[in-house]
Amino acid sequence: MKIQIEGLDSVNDIINRYADGITEKLSRGIAVGCKVVEAEAKSLCPVSTEETRPGGPHGELRQSITSRTEGLTGLVGTNKEYAGYVEFGTYKMAAQPYLVPALKSKQSDVISAIASEFKR
Repeated sequence: MKIQIEGLDSVNDIINRYADGITEKLSRGIAVGCKVVEAEAKSLCPVSTEETRPGGPHGELRQSITSRTEGLTGLVGTNKEYAGYVEFGTYKMAAQPYLVPALKSKQSDVISAIASEFKR
């Protein structure tokens, strides 16, 4: 028995075209989701006051929180060297988490942002 399928090349072209569209939609959704997590992280980020850190500066960590996407990877974070100490604490300082709680609290919003890209 021999089975022959005509037009298979055009089917492959269609699949490849949709695959590219899926990647673009995922990337856009991830970017939107990252912005949501970034905003939440900024709202949760502790900020020193004049009382806790006389002479300042104040709010540098919060201002340094950014987000970006690289392909299908979303990144939310900061370039401040001390950010990990604030997030996880040290033996001298209690943790003041802001990044992990931001992601956890906005997880459904990230999923919704990605899903909404596929409804367009």
